[in-house]
Amino acid sequence: MSRISELPPKVPPNPLPSQSLAASIKEMAIKKKYKEPKIVRAKRGWFIALPYEYPDTPGKYKRFEISAGINYIRDLDEREQEAQSLLKEVKRALKAGFDPFFVGMEEQFAKSITKKIEGIERTEGVVPMWTITEGIKNFQEYCIKKNLSNNTVRTYNTFITNFSSWLEENEMEELMASEITENTILGFLDESFDEEGWTPRTYNNHLRFFNTLFSRMLKLERKENKEVSYHLELGDIEFKKDRAEKNRYYSPTVVNMVKRELEHMPELFRYVNWIYYSCMRTREIRLLQIKHIDLEARQIKAIGPTAKTGDRLVPICDELKDLILSMGIMKLPQDYYVFGKSGVPSANKVHKDYFSERYKPIKDKLGLDNKYTLYGWKHTRVVNLLMAGYTDQEVMSLTGHRDYKSFMAYKRELVVDTSAMKGKTIGF
Repeated sequence: MSRISELPPKVPPNPLPSQSLAASIKEMAIKKKYKEPKIVRAKRGWFIALPYEYPDTPGKYKRFEISAGINYIRDLDEREQEAQSLLKEVKRALKAGFDPFFVGMEEQFAKSITKKIEGIERTEGVVPMWTITEGIKNFQEYCIKKNLSNNTVRTYNTFITNFSSWLEENEMEELMASEITENTILGFLDESFDEEGWTPRTYNNHLRFFNTLFSRMLKLERKENKEVSYHLELGDIEFKKDRAEKNRYYSPTVVNMVKRELEHMPELFRYVNWIYYSCMRTREIRLLQIKHIDLEARQIKAIGPTAKTGDRLVPICDELKDLILSMGIMKLPQDYYVFGKSGVPSANKVHKDYFSERYKPIKDKLGLDNKYTLYGWKHTRVVNLLMAGYTDQEVMSLTGHRDYKSFMAYKRELVVDTSAMKGKTIGF
């Protein structure tokens, strides 16, 4: 039985009513009406993303999400296999003529086609809605026309780059701006807060920016299409408290507990070691290619804008060098990702939740809450170095902080006080 019950065969039950209609159908069949479907492995669930052209708006696409129950499969390897099978089945159905806009209407196929063609004629001249990508571009052009300060434009562009990269990774760049909901924004904010190790202030600044972006975007789009409306309720998203603790560092006791579990998962163990010794952000590591590693100069180039602080050089300590050599990656093609598909060096990127999903069962087994994250291993390294007597300047060269003030704020977030009296003092 087909996994996709909603994909009916596209065979009309009756002859088409006219030669002109037949010619229209033939013309529609010649032109590909969809973009290649892809697997999306999002935190809210896995699915096949299928961008399909609106029947009455040529060049504009609606994204359909087909999951067919694969998210009920708990084992990630099995889910991956089923997702690949589902992708092949979707492609097969598309080649057979599947049109998601006509699901459940096969008994009136000819009549439906006629109505769609008439609809196209009636809606000629109607301005199509903006995609989120178009809306962002128009917002940026508006900011330039209004002569906003360079600092404001630069800040806005930073927020936009972060959001646009996330949309692209999640195959959402073709979504209509009017289809963006608070769940979309919350997904971006929460994932970035986890992956990038954002402070509550960074989280809140992005949230404030979205209020500015979408309120202005709606006004701009309504100048072209007075009927458009947005359904975004950002007021329902709460700001993070300034002292909200996230990405907690691991105490020696917890480190030993986790390491015992990681010994049975070599790919994940190497990934955690890389975070710890490099202090790179998880997203930087996920997008790191072999060509960015210079063992002779003992440094790694983290490329902006994937690096939160822009382009920077990460020093390679002896332990990280040993890890690199043990992986044998320097003998592989230079365009390979260090942690590629399935967590091993590959020409294909690993999906962003691959390691966190494999890390979760360890946390569940050990009773560790959500404040213990993969990114927390970077903080653990920082705390260990500071407690061992390394200077702030030495540690800053590893973390990528560009000024002492921001580094001190980072230390306060970690509740690190290296001046505290921890040895023997004065007896009573």
